[in-house]
Amino acid sequence: MKTLFRILIVLSFLAIIFFYSTGTNNYEPLEGPNSTSQIFPKTINEPETSEEFLPRPETGLSTMIGKSSNELLKVYSDPSRLDKSAYGYEWWVYNQNPSEFFMFAVNNGVVTQAYTNAEMSDISPYKMGQSLEDIYGMSIIDSEVSTTIEDNVYTFSMSEDDMNTRILTKFDSLFAQLYIDSETGTLSGVRFMDSRTLVIHRPYEMSFVGKLLSPPNPTSYLIEESNRSNATQIYDLLNVFRVNNELPILAAHDAATMVAMEHSEEMYSQSYLSHESPTKGSLKERLESEKIEYKNAEENIATSYIDSIEAVHGWLNSNAHRKYMLDESYTHVGSGSFMNYYTQIFIEEEMGQLEE
Repeated sequence: MKTLFRILIVLSFLAIIFFYSTGTNNYEPLEGPNSTSQIFPKTINEPETSEEFLPRPETGLSTMIGKSSNELLKVYSDPSRLDKSAYGYEWWVYNQNPSEFFMFAVNNGVVTQAYTNAEMSDISPYKMGQSLEDIYGMSIIDSEVSTTIEDNVYTFSMSEDDMNTRILTKFDSLFAQLYIDSETGTLSGVRFMDSRTLVIHRPYEMSFVGKLLSPPNPTSYLIEESNRSNATQIYDLLNVFRVNNELPILAAHDAATMVAMEHSEEMYSQSYLSHESPTKGSLKERLESEKIEYKNAEENIATSYIDSIEAVHGWLNSNAHRKYMLDESYTHVGSGSFMNYYTQIFIEEEMGQLEE
């Protein structure tokens, strides 16, 4: 029965690829899965089910989950950068080499997450570029995944799209989110995390029995810092994907970054999602107001993603947004974030500007 279920999932994924490769693509702003995900409290305990899980990996990034920050330092030394998060943890970013890029989240001195989208990173038991069919063949995958924290039970339900592009798998005392490239049908990123992080993030529709865990209320300072962190991570993740696809790295464009940050903030404060600003106009007008010279420019925007990781993978799986991310003609990028609104501005500079 499980074999039949896996075959049906793979077939539905192939159907999705066929639809997007043959249909027309209107370029629209991107709304993430968190715009429709719901949380359902349950008042009656359901019978407990003996849920299967995989043994915890013995090698790779996931082995650091649950270990202290001191142990992390011993294994990986100092990070390149420390990024604040509105969820209360801190990202330790290791971006010295785009082919081996990875990040760890540390909360109260304990490692709670590991993420990478780099081809050379050790994501045992998986491998970057692994096919969806292989992943289903080696994993225990169900549309519902549960976890227990103290006396509270939380159950996550994946949609059909999630089962093809954002798979949640359960290991012994560990969870993994597997991000699948919808164009190639291969693994493009993975996030390992503990159960508390999964519940606080709520990346899927969730039901629960007991108390609902919530992230701490962030201060205005933490929100400002996390906005900057998300913007910088968008830049990092984009360039890792470009390196994976044998494309040149885009340079950061400071002025375009400011325009992107301002657009994200305005979209949040005025509750809209559009390339057209009600106060500053189109992308062309916004760039011209900052006297930014360019040959060509385009923009990706998104909302309702829990963080930069989810937003960038969402863009990658949208043909209209992906084409800008992986366009070899662009030379620079500006990245912006405010709360859960994200902006990327791609710039192709004139040849004379590049020589200067």
